[in-house]
Amino acid sequence: MKRTLTVLLVVTTLADLLVFAPTGKKSIPFLPVVHAQDENSGCSLTSLKGPYAVEGQGTVVVQLPGLPAPPAPLAESSLANFNGAGAFSGHGTVSIGGAALNTTFTGTYTVNSDCTGNLTVNTNLGLTIQEAFVVIGGGRRFITTETDPLAVVERRVERLGD
Repeated sequence: MKRTLTVLLVVTTLADLLVFAPTGKKSIPFLPVVHAQDENSGCSLTSLKGPYAVEGQGTVVVQLPGLPAPPAPLAESSLANFNGAGAFSGHGTVSIGGAALNTTFTGTYTVNSDCTGNLTVNTNLGLTIQEAFVVIGGGRRFITTETDPLAVVERRVERLGD
């Protein structure tokens, strides 16, 4: 009986070590530790695909023809559709110093594996805008910063339908 209890105690202790020890900070590598994949563990052009809502705010710092003198506040609401292969298009409304403009645009974008990227926006107003961005949540959102000397603008972009 004593021998049976000793064997049972040893088997139970070993089972506990195999099951519970790998979950602690100082785990014993008897069993492999599995981690869920981070949804931002890498990005590509396909990370941005589908319709997105765009909200932008900032300040225009250069005089634009027919618009209020700088510095002029800027606000934007747009819809953009990304094709997942490096191109996008859309339309929206931009207010610069209180002057509201309806705009359409097309553009191209690149996405790096570290989820940073760049985009070029060509507007029907004759302006070409360069932006740097960071992809968040596997492409559900991204944040841009305009990199031209034209304006200081940050845009927050969120995929529709998620």
